[in-house]
Amino acid sequence: MRPLRLTLSAFGPYAGETVLELEKLGKGGLYLVTGDTGAGKTTLFDAITYALYDHSSGGVREGAMLRCKYADPRTPTFVELEFEVNGQRYTVRRNPEYTRPKVRGEGFTTEKADAVLTFPDTRPPVTRAKDVTAAVMEIIGLDYSQFCQIAMIAQGQFTRLLNASTEERSRIFRKLFRTQRYARLQERLQAESAALSQQRTAQNAKLDSLLSGIQYAPDDPDAAALAALSAQTEPDAALALLDALLARQRAAQESTAAALKDTEAQLDAMQQQLGAAQQARQLAEQLAAKQADLAAAQPVLEAARAESSRHAGDAAQLDLLAGQATQAKAALAAYDELERLCRQQSAARDAAQLARAQAAQKRAQLEELAANLAADEQELDALADASTRRLALETKEKELAQRGTALSTLTQRLTACQQLAQKAHRAQEAYRAAAEAKAQAHTRRDALDRAFLDAQAGLLAQSLTEGAPCPVCGSTHHPAKAQLPRTAPTQAQVDAAKQEAETADALAQNASAAAQSANAAAEEARRSLRRDAEDLLPERFTAPDGPVQLTFKGMSAVLAEETAALHAAQSECTAALRRAAADCTRRAALEADRQTRTRQRPALEQAASEADRSAAAQAAQADALEQQIAGQRSALPYPQRTEAQAALDALEARRTVLRTGMEQAQAALKRAEQAQAAAQAAVDALQAQQTAAAQAVPAQPLEDLQARQTRLTAARSALREQEQQLAAQLLPNSAAAEKYRAAAAARTQLEQRWQWVSALAATAGGTLTSKQKIRLEAYIQMNYLDRILRHANTRLMQMTAGQYELERIGAENQRSQSGLDLGVIDHYNGTRRNVKTLSGGESFKASLALALGLSDEVQSAAGGIRLDTLFLDEGFGSLDEESLEQAMRVLAGLTEGDRLVGIISHVSALKDRIDRQVVVRKARTGGSTVELIV
Repeated sequence: MRPLRLTLSAFGPYAGETVLELEKLGKGGLYLVTGDTGAGKTTLFDAITYALYDHSSGGVREGAMLRCKYADPRTPTFVELEFEVNGQRYTVRRNPEYTRPKVRGEGFTTEKADAVLTFPDTRPPVTRAKDVTAAVMEIIGLDYSQFCQIAMIAQGQFTRLLNASTEERSRIFRKLFRTQRYARLQERLQAESAALSQQRTAQNAKLDSLLSGIQYAPDDPDAAALAALSAQTEPDAALALLDALLARQRAAQESTAAALKDTEAQLDAMQQQLGAAQQARQLAEQLAAKQADLAAAQPVLEAARAESSRHAGDAAQLDLLAGQATQAKAALAAYDELERLCRQQSAARDAAQLARAQAAQKRAQLEELAANLAADEQELDALADASTRRLALETKEKELAQRGTALSTLTQRLTACQQLAQKAHRAQEAYRAAAEAKAQAHTRRDALDRAFLDAQAGLLAQSLTEGAPCPVCGSTHHPAKAQLPRTAPTQAQVDAAKQEAETADALAQNASAAAQSANAAAEEARRSLRRDAEDLLPERFTAPDGPVQLTFKGMSAVLAEETAALHAAQSECTAALRRAAADCTRRAALEADRQTRTRQRPALEQAASEADRSAAAQAAQADALEQQIAGQRSALPYPQRTEAQAALDALEARRTVLRTGMEQAQAALKRAEQAQAAAQAAVDALQAQQTAAAQAVPAQPLEDLQARQTRLTAARSALREQEQQLAAQLLPNSAAAEKYRAAAAARTQLEQRWQWVSALAATAGGTLTSKQKIRLEAYIQMNYLDRILRHANTRLMQMTAGQYELERIGAENQRSQSGLDLGVIDHYNGTRRNVKTLSGGESFKASLALALGLSDEVQSAAGGIRLDTLFLDEGFGSLDEESLEQAMRVLAGLTEGDRLVGIISHVSALKDRIDRQVVVRKARTGGSTVELIV
């Protein structure tokens, strides 16, 4: 980029329209911008950067400050720059927003900011300030910061980069070389490392929880190893122990089940034998009793027969009736016995039904318990990450609180900055009023001075006399003496006007100093506010094409939006944290509920088994009574008791009719025969039953059988309890082992990722132990600094006759971030020291070399873009004659290849060395003028 023609109108100190034909300076070599102090030399550079980028070269002047205070109200404020890029000519015209006096009437009016870029071809011009800036950046290939470092090194900026700290130098490089993406990478790696660390903690807690729930017998061969299991145990070793435990528990469960089945089979067989033995004993006892009855009835029968022989006629009939009556009475007794057995059977059936109902109830409770346990397990799985979520939300809550504090601080800073801006505005208004009073005082002084000088001829004429020579021309004749005007001022009036002008000058100077101080304070506050805003909200105040324009109104809106978004995020985080805490409480309650239900299961299972056994015993008793009832019912002569009673009553009526004198004898014989017949029938029946049951009677005694039944029942109960205990251990152990297997595999993957992410985060963040604290961004910036130093040292060695060379040094210890500190090598004495120990002239040469090296590197980083013009502002006054000569040789070397280098300086030695000059002078009437000497 080469400036060709610069036009300034009411800009800075240039009151009128000033045109600078820079094209006449040629395409190469040095030229000097010189002139009075404060005349406006730096303003020429400000005008170029303002026209291109809407910024002044030093970055401290804004639109309202660019309007010339000496300009006529009708003169517009603008800058127009014609420049050349790659042989193509472009023209950009830009004016700031400023306030000027109205042409008519009193008061002020505001001119809006505007910009226009004209192309060399038929393309339509670009308008609007922001669009023009973007188009200029695309044409030149550089943004504002890069252009200022490459082409226009502003006053006071030489030593800034040289004496900056590592952090300050890092911020400068971040803007120039756009290294913030590496800083964002560092932050992302740190955040991911922290998140993975939290996940590791949660995963280890889950593994510890699973392993602590493993159940095993105290005498288990691996009891000690199982008790020592934790999240730190190798997964293969832990799984080997768990698999071995499960195998032993499954084998024990199978062995117990087989033993239980065998014991129950033996108990069933024993119950059958015991029933047969009990029935045989009852039959034997009944048979002995009936046989005794039969033996006792035989003598009575013989006596009755002898007595009845005397009544042979009626005896047969009476005997028949007696026998029939006896059978009928015996049948009635059997009906009573049958009713008793029926009542016993009904009671046994009811008891069996009640036991079965109790067993069914216990089974239903067991099923409900199992369903509840399954539901608890499912809900526990769903709440497994509750603790992890709560930890993450607590961390986020702290981060949001910190951001809220930062936003509150930034809001306070904004308020303070607004107050400083208002103070600066009032100071500027005061300065404008003082400047106006100064101009009026100067105008009155000059008018009185001119009037006083004009009246000198009249005053001199009053002292002339005819014949006396004139002190001016020597003539003794005075035909036309000058007349003294009546309005001619006196010397006292002229002196008073000069005193008023001097007083106005002092007041204007004080107001100017106050305005500059207030503006500097406001600008520093604004820059500090921008830095803080960019650090806190880079996405709102930075853009790929450079910083976002900062206005108080816009920033207030942004802070309000960010604060509202923060409050919303805090509310959402608080609600989520409350839900996570509730989930943790619910999970603890579910764990306690699951343990309680697990302890309830064995008791319910035992109660159900006991109810089943009771139901079976009552049903067996009812079945036995059913057999007895059927046998007795089949032996009865009549289906119903009423029919048997009716037959007996009929027999008794006939016996009453037949019974006469033989009544006693026949009655006695009948009783004897009945007794003998009943006893014989009972003996026969019992003998028949005994013969039928003889095959099922066991050989062992009944007492031995009962004792063995008791032992088998106890053994069955013990085996059932053992089987239940093994099942209560095996089921949760199997589930825990499967969950541990999956969790251990997930933990292994998480551990591997955490190791390399944390190592990468420590490397990128510069926090490795026993290593230099160099962040990734600083490492990239170190590379840029090394290349800058290579360019800079080439020139510094020339300017110092080979004495000094800049070097990059690290921090003094490994606890500090390092990488961008600068030192200087003194080749004359072989020492290394800090750059801040250089003298003023040495520091200037080092700063100039570093600035030129930075210009070369930024130009290279911008894609090898070449700028045909370079501007340097001040700084040469601290150099001695020899150093100045060396610096000039270096600057002359910059002009090779058709490069034009402009130097702003008031050093007289440079005026003698540089022929081509741009001379800026102050005008007595206010404002400045420019003269081009080629």
